[in-house]
Amino acid sequence: RPAEDVLVVRTAHWVPVLSDHQDRLVALLAGGDRTSWLFDALNRIAAKISAGNILATVPLLAAGLVRWMPGVGDFHWPALRWLAVQFVGDAVAYQGRSSPVYGRVHGVVAKSLDELATAAGPDAPLVVVAHSLGAVVVSNYIYDLQAERIYGSGPPLPSAVQPDTPLERGETLARLYTLGSPLALYTLGWTAEELDRPVVVPDTAIAGRLGSEPGWTNVYDPDDVIATPLEGISPEYARRVRDERVRVGPFPFGATPLAHPLYWNDRTVMRSIASGLAELAAALLDQPRKR
Repeated sequence: RPAEDVLVVRTAHWVPVLSDHQDRLVALLAGGDRTSWLFDALNRIAAKISAGNILATVPLLAAGLVRWMPGVGDFHWPALRWLAVQFVGDAVAYQGRSSPVYGRVHGVVAKSLDELATAAGPDAPLVVVAHSLGAVVVSNYIYDLQAERIYGSGPPLPSAVQPDTPLERGETLARLYTLGSPLALYTLGWTAEELDRPVVVPDTAIAGRLGSEPGWTNVYDPDDVIATPLEGISPEYARRVRDERVRVGPFPFGATPLAHPLYWNDRTVMRSIASGLAELAAALLDQPRKR
């Protein structure tokens, strides 16, 4: 069957939850409106890189070599500081279930799942693909849904998360793909119990239709300094996650830490996910996969 007859896709774009705060912080540290043109330009470059324009990394690298500019005062290495706010700032703001940002970010995910349940049906099999900090968000989100039901205890859901269908409750979660995930770094603050409680994919409610193979694939490039393998976190993670080592992006970009934003546009990664989706559809629709 054609993919458009089988797949319903929705995105959960949670970055705007933090972007205004980040922009104000950078402006405050770098001299206010006098330098807004620089950070507006960096934001545009970042958007182009995220959209797959690898050549846009060239001006970003050039900006990273600039130590000082008129109007920035003691804000030396302005492009690198901007980059630190984008990556480190997101992680700091999101960390911890008591953080208001945690609830707001999860509210964005909840809204997307609600829209997906409406468009695809409340019992539709769910596949999630998440990148970078988004992989941590998804892991936390699904864990919050599953913990009480699967492990017998868990944290309360944020007020913005009120699931009322099997899909929204994570009960139809069939596959999870994490790309460039820094999740292993977050385990530094976990308890021993949390290390033994990975997200269960496929969810126990749908596992009988899919077999016993791990449904969580963690894709990482060894040159991506943000990404980490997950199988070594604990014996339970080794049982629940399959690490997939890849090389993303063309040389020389893919052989540097610039590999981090390149997963979405890497043909090998996307073909692997597409193949997994085709196999999943064949299994759930009880149709042999055409070769």
